[in-house]
Amino acid sequence: MKVETGVIAAAGSGTRMLPVTLGYPKELLAIINKPAIQLIIEEFIEAGLKKVIIITGENPGPLHRQYKPSALPPRGKYKPLDEFVDKLSGVEIIFEPQSGPYGNGTPLMVARPHIPEGEGFIYAYGDDILKTKVAFAKQLVETHKRTNALVAGTQEVAWEDVSRYGIVEFKEGSNEEMKDVIEKPPREEAKSNLAMFGRFLLSTDVIQILSEIPLGKSNELWLTDAVREYIRRGGRVVAQPVTDGEWLTIGDPVNYLKTVIEYALDDAEIRAALELRIRRLLGEQ
Repeated sequence: MKVETGVIAAAGSGTRMLPVTLGYPKELLAIINKPAIQLIIEEFIEAGLKKVIIITGENPGPLHRQYKPSALPPRGKYKPLDEFVDKLSGVEIIFEPQSGPYGNGTPLMVARPHIPEGEGFIYAYGDDILKTKVAFAKQLVETHKRTNALVAGTQEVAWEDVSRYGIVEFKEGSNEEMKDVIEKPPREEAKSNLAMFGRFLLSTDVIQILSEIPLGKSNELWLTDAVREYIRRGGRVVAQPVTDGEWLTIGDPVNYLKTVIEYALDDAEIRAALELRIRRLLGEQ
């Protein structure tokens, strides 16, 4: 199955990052000198994707100004801007406003007209960042090629946190193929502590299922419910764990700062200055 399209859910209200998200979506929060969503777009580009569909919320203006082709600055004045423009030159970016029921399955319903029939696509939540040696979207594509199955990014979470995620149950004798996935199960009902997070390689079959199933918990349209139904109908879904990096999130102040620090420590100059400052603040020097 060809995979050349990516979908980014960027319609959330960002309430845990208020008041800064009054002015722009959390997907534009800075990770050093890049918007967070840029890290996802670059991940998609490294995986060979040619089209990115961004599903926007009530305030799409800042995202439009950042990524509309007509808004991109001319090259030649600032190196970081040149690199930014060059990165985007090989990918088509489409914006669609979110409409429909609340839930993480809704952006896919909105994106459906832009996804070619019979092709796969990568779906990303706009506040989930994958900091890996090999682009995680590329890992999803390679796993799909090997297994001919849909693929969900997964990572173990603390048992006390399983009620916050879609939790995987494997088929007997397998540590890869899913038997079931339950959205936010109570700890005592969870079959594992392996959680799905915001990276998936899906097919349009899953979007069709989203159009057929009823709303789930809290009257929301859950992608987890569609994946579960896809498996029930005989489809195969495998788990792709994070093995060469880390799943990070920017949805709340503490995790946002952790993400910024992770990327800051990758830059030798910033790392040197940051380590010195932190040592002073902790009274070690």
